[in-house]
Amino acid sequence: MLPKHEIPDHLKGRIDDIIQLVYEIANGNFEYRLPRYGFNDELDGLVGGINMLGEELKSSMVSKNYLESIYKGVVDVLFILDIDFRIEEVNEITLEKFNCEESALLKRPLAELLSENEQILLERVRAELGEKNICRINELHFCFNGELSKPHSATFSYLLNSQNQPSNILLIAKDVSVFKEARERAEASNEAKTRFLANMSHEIRTPLSAILGFIDLMFETSPTEEQQNFLRLIKASGEDLSKLINNILDINKIEAGKLTLEQIEFQFEEIMKSNLNPYRYLAREKGIDLSISIDPAIPKVLIGDPQKINQIVRNLVSNAVKFTVTGNINVNFTSLPAKAGYAVIQGDIIDSGIGIPSNKLNVIFDSFTQADDSTSRNYGGSGLGLTICRYLLNSMDGDIKVESPPVSFGFEKGTAFTFTMELKAADSQVVKPREEAQTLKLKFSRQYHILVVDDNDLNLKLAKRVLENLGAKALVADSGQSALELINIHDFDLVFIDIHMPEMDGYELAAKIRKMQYNMPLIALSADAYEEAVLKSLQSGMNAHVKKPFTKEEIFVASKGFLEL
Repeated sequence: MLPKHEIPDHLKGRIDDIIQLVYEIANGNFEYRLPRYGFNDELDGLVGGINMLGEELKSSMVSKNYLESIYKGVVDVLFILDIDFRIEEVNEITLEKFNCEESALLKRPLAELLSENEQILLERVRAELGEKNICRINELHFCFNGELSKPHSATFSYLLNSQNQPSNILLIAKDVSVFKEARERAEASNEAKTRFLANMSHEIRTPLSAILGFIDLMFETSPTEEQQNFLRLIKASGEDLSKLINNILDINKIEAGKLTLEQIEFQFEEIMKSNLNPYRYLAREKGIDLSISIDPAIPKVLIGDPQKINQIVRNLVSNAVKFTVTGNINVNFTSLPAKAGYAVIQGDIIDSGIGIPSNKLNVIFDSFTQADDSTSRNYGGSGLGLTICRYLLNSMDGDIKVESPPVSFGFEKGTAFTFTMELKAADSQVVKPREEAQTLKLKFSRQYHILVVDDNDLNLKLAKRVLENLGAKALVADSGQSALELINIHDFDLVFIDIHMPEMDGYELAAKIRKMQYNMPLIALSADAYEEAVLKSLQSGMNAHVKKPFTKEEIFVASKGFLEL
């Protein structure tokens, strides 16, 4: 390079200009620019490069100022971290939360502000940032000066430079303790509600089981025709009460998101006809014609929850019978186009009854809603059935709608409910002959020795009588301790155990029996209709679960799977 005194005069001015450009930018004047001289030589290239550097520094400063203006206004904890998770900047809220000066946090590794159990979360954060440029932690606790903070919901995200490469990490953490406490209170409230309903169900079902059970036994004593009519009326009232309890429990399960559907094989046509035949008789007594039509294109064997499907159809048909005084009711099931391996079924229940006012059609599926107040007074009902129907159908990828009057079906008055549901078709469509309970001659093949454990005297007497009528030799125990004493003395073929008993409940009794190495079948008898009770029964060592109120047929079928009949 030439000494300065040897630099040509035409270059001296350009070099001085470049030195001034470097000076201005070095002192933070990023607006300063030097135009090129148009020679397209090395000095012009140098000017262009320094100008670009000024632009980069100006953009960087604008971005930094912009970010600072944003995060200073953030009302949550905010950290700017370097790529190694060291703290570079914090906002005022963070300093207030930690009750410290900024110098106490800057340059510290973030790990030092986390509890020991949560420091390992940083490895997960690193991994997710590498994959997605963002990572969310639902619950994070900071630890400063030995004090653990309230739970925070944290979001980590990369801040990118002008080359679109990560330059920093932004951490925003929101105090969620209020929301967590509110959620915990709501969950505790729901749990208390569930326990209350379960206890209420048990307290009502226990005497109801005795009432319905003794009614069935009365039918076996050759009552007169008048007495049979009285017994039917009492039984119908008891079944209505049982249905109401089931609806209340179902609504609670729906609200808690705990209502589940079984997935078992069943014969659609057979199930529908057997469950709808009783309504034909009820309709006939009112002088109403009830017709049932089932499309032969519907697969014979489907996979789903037959009990819930029955609940839907019986609810709609029972309403049709209840609200129809004269005329007729049509129940139609039609096959709709469906994807391979599935069946879409449309059900139409059309009646010529009292109908639904037009201003109630939009709310008829809401909980505790009926067409009007006089409906409840004149016909009864809780207004829960249709809500449950809609939920169940939605769970089967279907829906339900109402039309009143059902003019599209040719009715000038009345109501039509149309619903759809999607069910999987069974691989085998071979219809197996059904073993009807009444054709089984409800008698055990020999005199089995069976123990019944229940703290309710009426239910003990009922179960003992039912089992003796089936041909068993039945002994009873009114407590878990009495049951253990009898089991140590007698060789029982099977044991029925009530779940809700004082001092030692059914779960504890079952666990003790299994611990004593007794392997006889144990069947739970419970008025608790929640699935959790069934699962808990099986986990405690029981083999099956029968819900109260039970019938003679249900006791026989439950026993049949474990005894050599």
